[in-house]
Amino acid sequence: MEESSDRELILGFKPQKEIIYNKLLPYKDDVDLDSNADLAEIKCQLGRAVQLRDIKVGAGHWSSQLSRYIRLYGLKFSKEDHVHFIHLLYELVVLPDLELSVVNKVANILSTLLKKKKLLTRADLTLQWRPLYKLLDGVTYSTYQQHGLLLEPANIVAALEALVRNCRCYFPLECTQEMLDEWRPLLCPFDVTVIKGLQYLELFLPTHHDPEHMDKGFRLWFQELIDMWDSFHNSPSWEKFLVSLMARLAHNNIGYIDWTPYVSKVFTRLLRLFNLPVGSSRGQVSIGNPMKVDVQPFITWIVSMMGNETIVQEHIDQLFKALHNFYHPSNLGQWNIKLSSLLMNFPKVFVRRINRERYRKPMWMKPIPDSHKLTDAEITRFVEAMKSTVLMNMFSKYGSQDSSIALRHLSTMRPELIVPPLLEMMYPAMETLIEPHRLIACMNCVVSVARSMLNSGKWYPEGRLHVLPLLNLSLPGIDPNDFKKCLVTFQMISTFISLVPIVDCSEAIHVRSDLTEEEKELCSATAQFEDFVLQFVDRVFALVENSAQEHVHGNQEALNPEQLIVEKALASCFTSVLQQCSTPIFMVGELFPSPASPPYYSSAPHLYSW
Repeated sequence: MEESSDRELILGFKPQKEIIYNKLLPYKDDVDLDSNADLAEIKCQLGRAVQLRDIKVGAGHWSSQLSRYIRLYGLKFSKEDHVHFIHLLYELVVLPDLELSVVNKVANILSTLLKKKKLLTRADLTLQWRPLYKLLDGVTYSTYQQHGLLLEPANIVAALEALVRNCRCYFPLECTQEMLDEWRPLLCPFDVTVIKGLQYLELFLPTHHDPEHMDKGFRLWFQELIDMWDSFHNSPSWEKFLVSLMARLAHNNIGYIDWTPYVSKVFTRLLRLFNLPVGSSRGQVSIGNPMKVDVQPFITWIVSMMGNETIVQEHIDQLFKALHNFYHPSNLGQWNIKLSSLLMNFPKVFVRRINRERYRKPMWMKPIPDSHKLTDAEITRFVEAMKSTVLMNMFSKYGSQDSSIALRHLSTMRPELIVPPLLEMMYPAMETLIEPHRLIACMNCVVSVARSMLNSGKWYPEGRLHVLPLLNLSLPGIDPNDFKKCLVTFQMISTFISLVPIVDCSEAIHVRSDLTEEEKELCSATAQFEDFVLQFVDRVFALVENSAQEHVHGNQEALNPEQLIVEKALASCFTSVLQQCSTPIFMVGELFPSPASPPYYSSAPHLYSW
């Protein structure tokens, strides 16, 4: 609070959101003077351009200067100026017959101003929805554009839709009924107009309402639309809009809606989405075209329904038991893409909810009730439900990238459940030389859980003891005959080394008397760092020597892409190791000979001509 008041005295106003790194600049004392001068000029010239009706040139130029100011200084203006900027640009973007190139530019700047919801409450700002609807409808369903009579910017529709998403929480309270009056006549399931109606409802309907105002919000349309979704089981083309709307409603109203009657229906629709073959006749568990609906809204919907010991977790357990065999590496089909998306995004959305409940600062929007917050037992059960499936999917023919992302999020929540089985698979893979695919997959996944393995002193304190064995076992992976394995090895060494300083702490057990047995064992193990560094340097120099090419003559284009990537990876990894070394280990063995006796590679233009 004291720092905030000091900034207010220096600037003359309380800034909304500054870029914190500007205070680290060498000329930080001049930054405030420059920003205040730029802001004053922008406010003056932008207002003057609008008064003179110079919209295309003058207002367009100074809007660009405002965007540049935000990139340089952040939202470094007062709340009053913030609201005035939004109102001014909003009136510009909805001007009738304004050139679409200017609309596109102003809409992007306005989205930037509205992105930080925590800075402005609904009491500070109110925006009307109908001008935005008329603008978007005129652009999306223009009769001139399809005949070539109107040239639209390539991303104008995406920019306007993003603007609507940023504006909708500031729409007035009575807007929900107005939207229903406008688009409800279009909701005939057997007419093509239903697509337009549901698309606008999904885009415009606000779902952030305080408990006392919910009767004027989603309760006006929830039962009608959920019944409409439940009545059609043939995967209609408009289903994706309803699923997206319900997922957003559930996300913004956790603990305020009873989803129990719909839980089993949601999981049934999700299972149909994968179009899985079942039975001896290889029949498809789907009707229609389920590929039109994305997995992400279903995941958001399911995670938002969890809490308060609901039956959702039981359905999650059953879901992954049913899908377990389809994640086997020998199972290939069109369903693999959506199954991988489910595996990758499910833990990510779950982690975001935990962050929202436990770590994010409270905002003006309604909080999640304590009764519906996720407990430690629910987190543990969720991780256990996904663990075996993720570990099986590591060796998929599509690669281990999706599994590594899932393991990273799962290990963030419960490292003691994820890291030990992963290491049990890792050590045998590193000790054999005939299964490179298995080794590369394991190394990719171990790299993804490195931070959780080393930083989780509370949940998995013994994780730090595995660093040196893993580093020593990874050295044979520096192999000039296998570029892919070599790259993954460099990535693994760089990741672990960047998290652990290479310092010999073995003497600490004789100096400190307050160390635990585990800490003593860890300190004793650091005596191996010196041997690791020397072996690593030997391996790198052997790689350089074995990768030499004749008749290159410094022509970088003579190298193939694999060689170029390995060259950059080697330089990055070697630099990381040397930077993390303590001075005694750095100087051991005189890694760098004196200038009087230059090494044999000193005149080489790059690594592959050494």
